Amino acid sequence: MKKKLLAAVLCLFASLIAHAADDDPPLRKDLNEQVLMLEVGSGPQGFDLETTLYKPAGPGPFPLVVINHGKKAGEASLQERQRYPLMAQEFLKRGYLVALPMRRGYSRSGGKYDLEGCNITQWARDQADDVIKVIELLRARPDVDGNRILVIGQSLGGLVALAQAERNVTGVRAILSFADGIYWPDNASCDLETARNETYTNLGSDAKVDSLWFHGEDDAYTPAEIAARLYRRYQAAGGRAELVRFAAPQSVAHGLFGTRQSFENIWWPKAEPFLQAHGLPTAVINPQYVDLPAPKATGYAESPRNFIVLPTSDQGCKSAYRRFVYENVAPRAFAFSADGACGWSANSDDPSFYALKSCKSAARRLCQLYLVDDVVVWPKEIVAQPDTWDASQPLHASEN
Repeated sequence: MKKKLLAAVLCLFASLIAHAADDDPPLRKDLNEQVLMLEVGSGPQGFDLETTLYKPAGPGPFPLVVINHGKKAGEASLQERQRYPLMAQEFLKRGYLVALPMRRGYSRSGGKYDLEGCNITQWARDQADDVIKVIELLRARPDVDGNRILVIGQSLGGLVALAQAERNVTGVRAILSFADGIYWPDNASCDLETARNETYTNLGSDAKVDSLWFHGEDDAYTPAEIAARLYRRYQAAGGRAELVRFAAPQSVAHGLFGTRQSFENIWWPKAEPFLQAHGLPTAVINPQYVDLPAPKATGYAESPRNFIVLPTSDQGCKSAYRRFVYENVAPRAFAFSADGACGWSANSDDPSFYALKSCKSAARRLCQLYLVDDVVVWPKEIVAQPDTWDASQPLHASEN
């Protein structure tokens, strides 16, 4: 059982970051999603950047929001294209054209991800160069209002956004940074605290654009207390910024940017007046961009926490599901197969797609969704296999 569980887990994690040209989530046609390969530079030094666009209906010109992605574990080239459809939807409602460029070395973008050594400042500036080139290309489009541009960054992308704040990029009026920073638990050649301190002092010393930062108290990578110290360094060096600290479970604090709950309850109430003060639109003018229909319960189980009726006899997948339910919030999805495999995804652009993808990577028979957000969607006519699993049963160390 231990070997089987370990193999399934390794296969799952590999599948979560696997990237293949023919098995990406379907494009959101309701949000006018498209993918472009934008050429930045020319000759031997030039390369293309894979860029997702969401465009409002009509000719424009539209204000532009550019979203900088973070980095997942593993090789940057294996990271899937970042999409943030829920947040794209919110900015489409407010009349923005939304762009999400994958920076050099990520996903299908050219170039090389080359964060080596301790010079984080220069690395962030190089990454910012990529995004600035994308902004310049998009500003040349007739459907883009090049005088009203918002830059957003998540995690490592937040650090890149702060590097963009150093530049006089025409039209960039404000920056929103979510859980910005850098974290390396296994880099013995650099002292993380020293590298962080130097980077935020350097970036603050020549900052030209105002920024609003959001940090969770219990963020596993850059807790708000550490962020506050970096914020003070940034400000002392001359950076113009405001820090918002918030309480949220550790499992969701780092990725709050992309969730509906955090948008409505945490960051948009703070971001809206900030954007208004910088001449950026916030009013809903396109109410037609709505959420996809909510999943419908099948009646197979009334609660996600009814662990007795799970449609599998595999104890490893049962333990994984129980942990998943307690540690993750929507958006999330979990899938089972008939031969004892399972897969899951939370806080991703398309949890249902990635849960099925990860399940299929370990299964020989059909995978089906069991849970979507907080709704059990397993077909009622498929009878659960009998077992004695009890919700009060503790997890064993071998299942962690």
